[in-house]
Order: sequence, then structure tokens, then C-alpha cells
Amino acid sequence: MNTSGIIDEKSLILRLKNSDKSAFKCLFEHYYPIFLSFAKRMLKDSYVAEDLIQNVFMRIWVLRERLDENRSLKNYILIAVRNEIYYYLRSEFKNKTENLEEDIVDNTVNVDNILSFRDMEKKIERIVASMPEKRRNIFEMSRTQKLSNAEIAEQLGISVRTVEKHIENSLSYIREHLPTSILLIVMALW
Repeated sequence: MNTSGIIDEKSLILRLKNSDKSAFKCLFEHYYPIFLSFAKRMLKDSYVAEDLIQNVFMRIWVLRERLDENRSLKNYILIAVRNEIYYYLRSEFKNKTENLEEDIVDNTVNVDNILSFRDMEKKIERIVASMPEKRRNIFEMSRTQKLSNAEIAEQLGISVRTVEKHIENSLSYIREHLPTSILLIVMALW
């Protein structure tokens, strides 16, 4: 870092690749506060933000030999932080969805007042069965087989965006054919 506080990223990366701990300290001291502040704003949780940012910097040190001195280090860190935040939020959403499913199974949501569970299940099966074959297949791979969009795209030889569009269309189709009162429960289960 020079006297104006600007980092020469290229030389810093070269030093990191040579396991220079002072280069890592310089990197950490310069970028950690910036990205910690960003993560805190995104997550609204200081402790989680600190953990995620520390993970990013730890990974940078562990994988330092793979760094490319011809690319922006700041952008590399930004993408790594963004991915950490995304995976954390995705995991949190999944946990909340699973908890909702457990609540439904534990009868905290009174499905009997809407439809019996079997009737609802049959109705959903009929709706899914009436979808065009490719859309139905993609939807079932996503919801029943729990495959990621990337895994589905790879198996079917189509783009991830096409998979996303089919799932989006499937959910719209289900919304059109189910009463709103049970739609929220179904979305949690599917």
C-alpha cells in the first residue's frame, strides 16, 4: 500500500502467491472493513457478517496460489462475499421452509379446514399431471428429486435460465388452479 492508501493489487497478489504474510495483513487491513460494512448492511446481523467475511479472507489465504495478478482483487473479494451472503441467505430460507413443513406435519396449520390433506395432495398431483410434459418433468426434478437448476439443466442439456423459466411457469400454473387459501401451504411443501 502506498502513502495515499491505494493498494497495488498486482504486486500484492504476487506477494500473496509467495506466502507473504505481511501482504495478507495489508490485504486484510485494507479490505476487511469495507466488505464487513457491506455484509452488515446486507445481512442486518453483525456476528454472521463477521463470520462470512472471515471465511472469505481465510479462503483467499488458503487458495492464494490460484489468484490471478491480472484481475482485480477487489472484484474477486466482492464476488466471494456476494456468494457467501447468497449461500447463507439461501440456507436460512431453506431452514425456515423446513420448519414450516414440520409445523404443518405437527398440525399447527389446520389443513382440515381447507381440504383434507389427501384431497389437497390429489388435486396438486392432477394439476402437475396436466402440465406440458417437459414443464412437468422439470418441476418434478426440482421439487420431488430436489435437484438444483444447474443439475436439471445439465441432465436435460438445456440452459439454467430455461429451467428457471419452466419452474416459474409451473408455479404460475399451480397458482392459477389452486385456491389462494391452500396456495401458501403448497408453496411451502413444494
